[in-house]
Amino acid sequence: MAADVDAVIAALRVVLEEAQQSEEAFWKVEAANRWVSQLPGSWSGRWRKLVLKGDVAGDARRDELIAHVRAVLAFLEANRLQIPARRKWWSRKRNSAPQPAAAAPKAAPRQARPPNLLRVRKPMPGVH
Repeated sequence: MAADVDAVIAALRVVLEEAQQSEEAFWKVEAANRWVSQLPGSWSGRWRKLVLKGDVAGDARRDELIAHVRAVLAFLEANRLQIPARRKWWSRKRNSAPQPAAAAPKAAPRQARPPNLLRVRKPMPGVH
């Protein structure tokens, strides 16, 4: 959890330093947004307010980018502990160790399944 957020904070600090040292008037918003998309829960839209919107070409003025990155850094640093961990995408049942047969509860006897009436063969009319 904290490692993901700390990595994003470190990457955004580098983007901020580069933007402050640059003399270019416009920057690609993807320079900051690619790191915001690394936050846990970004696919579900939790971080859509932290994404910087650019113009049609995907550019933003340098001073807007610097202000936005500073605000995102302040938000992430203030809320670092409240950000939940990334969920595992695999089932927890697969990772659990198999339980011994003695510890497993005794299963109830299986009842016979009713026949699938859609699969029962019926005699063809006229062919016997």
